Amino acid sequence: MDSLIHAMGFKQALEAAKANRWEDAEEILKSLQEEYFALCEENRALKEQLTEVVEILDLSQSMRFDGRKYWLTTEDGEDGPFCQVCYDQTGTLVRLQEQKRHWQCKGCGNLFIKQGHPLEKAAATNRSRMPSQLVKNPIPLFVK
Repeated sequence: MDSLIHAMGFKQALEAAKANRWEDAEEILKSLQEEYFALCEENRALKEQLTEVVEILDLSQSMRFDGRKYWLTTEDGEDGPFCQVCYDQTGTLVRLQEQKRHWQCKGCGNLFIKQGHPLEKAAATNRSRMPSQLVKNPIPLFVK
């Protein structure tokens, strides 16, 4: 539809010029020029968005989740670890800071206990004791 409007605008400018209505032709051409610049800007913004989406998809395909943290797979090996919470919520890679017994995220403040640490073993034991289904009889959201 827009291309039809633009085509009609050029036709109107041509007809105005043929009738020696130069001011009308100039106004129509100025209007078409403004629309052209707006379309160029919209096209540039859409290309930037597409580039961002492609980069995000490429990044997500390079991520490996070890069950607690993310690792970025590169040509040189793996980089990381990165915070699972920050990446899942905002798509931001926040490098975890290694401490003696855990990894710490400076972005969200979460702690990730290192594997093999006694606290990590206790947490794994507690997870195995948890029931597979916490709610046997769910409460309906809407009541008739």
